[in-house]
Amino acid sequence: MKAPLKTRSRPTPEEAVRIATETEPSLPPARLPQPDKQVPFSTRFRSSTLAGIEARAKADGVSLKLVICRALAKDGVAVAPGDLEDGTPRRRTTA
Repeated sequence: MKAPLKTRSRPTPEEAVRIATETEPSLPPARLPQPDKQVPFSTRFRSSTLAGIEARAKADGVSLKLVICRALAKDGVAVAPGDLEDGTPRRRTTA
């Protein structure tokens, strides 16, 4: 059996914070910023409502998501700037 490469065990998160605080007590604790990642969302609409959203999306040439996000933003809901961009992949045309 091979010998382990690391002879010391890793400190627990609590021990790491204690060590960092003892080493440099004047520094604030480090916090990494959390990214505003995309998360899935699913809901049900009446078929007539969905048909209306689809018609608007087709007329504007955008995605269903963008139609919904624009309506939310227009109603005063805080919508992330990335959700107000049309990320629909476009088909390549061969010329």
